[in-house]
Amino acid sequence: MATYITLSQMFQALEEVPERAVKLGDTQKEIVEHEKGPLWVIAGPGSGKTETLVLRCLKLLLVDGINPKSIMITTFTEKAGRNLQDRLTTYKYHIAKKYPKVAQVDLFQLRVGTLHSLCNSIMIEYRYPAYRDYTPLDDLEQLLFTYFHSDLAKPPRQFSHEDEEFWNYFSYIWAADWKGEMYLKKGWTPSRWMRARAAQLIFNRIVEDLLDLQMMESRRGVWKTLAEGYKQYRKSLEDNYRVDFAHMQERFLKFLDTPLGKRFLEGSDELTNPGLSHVLVDEYQDTNPIQEAIYLKLANREPHNICVVGDDDQALYRFRGGTVECMINFHNACQRQWGVKVRPTHLVENYRSHPQIVDWINQYVDSFATMKKPGARAKGKPPLLWKSSIDGKWPAVGLISATAKSELADRFAETVKGMLQTGIIAEPSDCVLLMRSTRETRRWAGPFADALREKGVPVYNPRSRSYLEQEEIQIALGALLEVLDPDRSYSAMYVPPRVAQKCDEWRNAYLLASRKYGQLADYVRRAKREIESLGEEQTIPSSLEEVLYHILNHDPFVEWLEVPDRTVRLGQLTRLLEAFSSTPVPGYPGVSRGFLRMSRDERGRISWKWRQMLYHSFISLIQEEGLNDPEDEEVLLPRDIFPIMTVHQAKGLEFPFVFVGGLDEQSYPDAQHEIEEDFSKFRRNPLELAPKEERAKEDMIRFYYVAYSRARYALILLTLQDKMTPGEVSGCYLSLGGKDVNWLKQHVNFLPSM
Repeated sequence: MATYITLSQMFQALEEVPERAVKLGDTQKEIVEHEKGPLWVIAGPGSGKTETLVLRCLKLLLVDGINPKSIMITTFTEKAGRNLQDRLTTYKYHIAKKYPKVAQVDLFQLRVGTLHSLCNSIMIEYRYPAYRDYTPLDDLEQLLFTYFHSDLAKPPRQFSHEDEEFWNYFSYIWAADWKGEMYLKKGWTPSRWMRARAAQLIFNRIVEDLLDLQMMESRRGVWKTLAEGYKQYRKSLEDNYRVDFAHMQERFLKFLDTPLGKRFLEGSDELTNPGLSHVLVDEYQDTNPIQEAIYLKLANREPHNICVVGDDDQALYRFRGGTVECMINFHNACQRQWGVKVRPTHLVENYRSHPQIVDWINQYVDSFATMKKPGARAKGKPPLLWKSSIDGKWPAVGLISATAKSELADRFAETVKGMLQTGIIAEPSDCVLLMRSTRETRRWAGPFADALREKGVPVYNPRSRSYLEQEEIQIALGALLEVLDPDRSYSAMYVPPRVAQKCDEWRNAYLLASRKYGQLADYVRRAKREIESLGEEQTIPSSLEEVLYHILNHDPFVEWLEVPDRTVRLGQLTRLLEAFSSTPVPGYPGVSRGFLRMSRDERGRISWKWRQMLYHSFISLIQEEGLNDPEDEEVLLPRDIFPIMTVHQAKGLEFPFVFVGGLDEQSYPDAQHEIEEDFSKFRRNPLELAPKEERAKEDMIRFYYVAYSRARYALILLTLQDKMTPGEVSGCYLSLGGKDVNWLKQHVNFLPSM
């Protein structure tokens, strides 16, 4: 191993970075300087965990001389991976200006990304035979595959007691929303899309939780039905050379035990294949059991150089299978796996928020009896310490309350407008409204979004599930349906009325646009005439995707290429159609679902069966799912628009002013809490789980903890006067914030100018 510079030289160079001098606290330096063995970092909000992770990686590369190929860094999202890589590149560039010999270190040799993306690339790189020619499926593609290929997702052709028993038992999954509840109350079995979504969740948990399938089969009843249904789904994946994210990780875990896997881990050549010596994991609190098993196997070589970074108080992704217990009990895993004792290193210095906000979030999480029970949090967790440069005297935690939702929304919007008019904020995006759901319904974001618009404040709400209401999407889908099914043959195909109604809305949007855009109308007419001229034996020269591409090659879509949000939405539509078309046809693995076939019975018409499939699968799917506006990860927040976001969207971000709504929410176990408890008896490595009611409370507390800790200058809570607290939380914010609705305006002179 080559040594390029000393640690003090690295720190000195980083302190001289223009406009972003890097100065570490004592605990951060301790983490960066850690020599060998497991490192368990519990990093509170705003404590600089990403900076610390980046600098630890730089220390391994530039001071210890570790080959970049020997280091793996996993992040929760691809965007986080890119940001981490960018920061590494920036810092190394400035260090190399002072110490040119480090310029030869090739950062692109690092393995950086999400765990599943790294699993995929490594198995391809090593030409793992059990992974050759497999196509990965993202979440939507897996859902489509489950819909078409899983026997559990297909309703039986005649009444089946087994089917009824199975879906009644798992009603806590498919009947979790209003539509499922309606089906349950009427005694109906779930629709095919409900079955597909539930089966997808269950199949993923079987793999991610490392369940014992033989034990499940031995229980008989619904468990035997589930085990057989899962095995059939897995065989369909293999037969069609597809792999979902869960099974990709399962294959990677098996790969690590093969000679190829050992070659990857242990290496064969110091330069070209040095083996894996260091594993760095970000957001470890959202890890699941199979990922924990992978990480422990990756770091199995002594001295077990694995560094996990995260915060159990910020675990948000149980709904995706995340198991916060992996973070809380990391020391137990190291003891069990290697006989190594590990103590946590706590990053508690908050460099983000006003001191009153730091005090508030400390008091908030300590106010719950639930969070003081053994196993709810990492043991011995200290409170956050204020270290930011913000030392203002204004009341930084406030409350806006009202007796009715409409009045509350109006007071909120008036506050935002006043902040703009008085120069407290320069742009609407200096604020954010955080809620559990941003659907513009009366229960959630609707009144707040409407109130802002009435005050002339534009709203950015990409997760309002209004994607299908956008003009460009409606015109594109309307034109597509006009070509494919000019007769509007909904009723003959038993298309649900709500689906038929939506299709008519899209067609009407197209017909209205066609009066203005003659070239688009001409293409649609030509395409219809060409199809009408073909006989049953003739081939349609275009696929489903090609028809859409031709439509988008005309105005108004060409004009809209200059409008970023419209372009991104249309790009998502093409990806949705591509995902649908690429889903294999059962029994015909080489046939594209997007291949258009002529009808044998109706001359000049596309196959009746194909059109029926399109309506009942793709069109029904995009309506069932609702669909959010796509988000451009690189331009997340338009500067001149007020953002309304879910707390999950805001994770990892910070905002000068944060409003938090939905505080009348009560905790209750959802499908993930139920399935964790239900499946716990089949786990190969059992976890000690608190009762589902307590886990639900803990998750809600963590949810609002993340929301509150996003704020820099002020945190403003929005609540109805008769529902002042979420769950069991005490009303401690009343002693910290302003005492009336106009608190912010009264203290304008004390607030920093934005």
